[in-house]
Amino acid sequence: MHEGHRQRLYQKLRNGDNLFEHELLEMLLFNAYPRKNTNPIAHALLKRFSSMSAIFNAEIEELKEVEGVGEEVATYLKCVGLCTNLKNKVEGFAVIKNYSEFKEFAKLRMVGSHTEILEFYMVDKAGKVLRIYTYSVGDPNKVEVDPKKIIKAITLTNPNGMFVAHNHVTGNCLPSQKDEDFTKQIQLICSMHNVQFYDHCIFDKEGGIYSYYSEGKIDKIKRSFSIQSIIKNDENRN
Repeated sequence: MHEGHRQRLYQKLRNGDNLFEHELLEMLLFNAYPRKNTNPIAHALLKRFSSMSAIFNAEIEELKEVEGVGEEVATYLKCVGLCTNLKNKVEGFAVIKNYSEFKEFAKLRMVGSHTEILEFYMVDKAGKVLRIYTYSVGDPNKVEVDPKKIIKAITLTNPNGMFVAHNHVTGNCLPSQKDEDFTKQIQLICSMHNVQFYDHCIFDKEGGIYSYYSEGKIDKIKRSFSIQSIIKNDENRN
């Protein structure tokens, strides 16, 4: 079955047909996985890194964070990036220029999911999406992530800023108390690592969107949950 799929991709290439980015990556991974379906791994890599150029610029330890990618495959991808000089020649990064673009970008990724998912979008000063971290426990009604994983993601990526999004499979898009507490926790983590926390959006299955930025709540949370506010409050108590 895998051989027939590979031959179809090879034929598209020979015919000069347009190939999707994940198909190109699948073909590249054929050499790393001679007898394995590379489609799931290609999608997993693109889901984490957002583009092939980002994959080729990633460090080996980051690549190994993706399920199915071991030491040899990560080294192989790193070698491909270096040999083809893709760092300077290929630009395929997603860019979030404003809050509206963030909503549209995240909505496309959330629509159709039957379980709650949580995503972190790490961006540089220009809004270029450096990395996307996706978390899910496979439950339609909840999603959780260990704060240590968020801190590790920030350390690996070293972003200038962060957007956060998750979905409600049941009910409306209004935040629960857990959502409120989680948003405050994220702001505190960002403050500790000098990362700008831009927005947290919640999507429901009817297309509704709740934005902490649009509701004016992000600035309020920043004022109360930052290293500076904690130090100031401590000084006032003393």
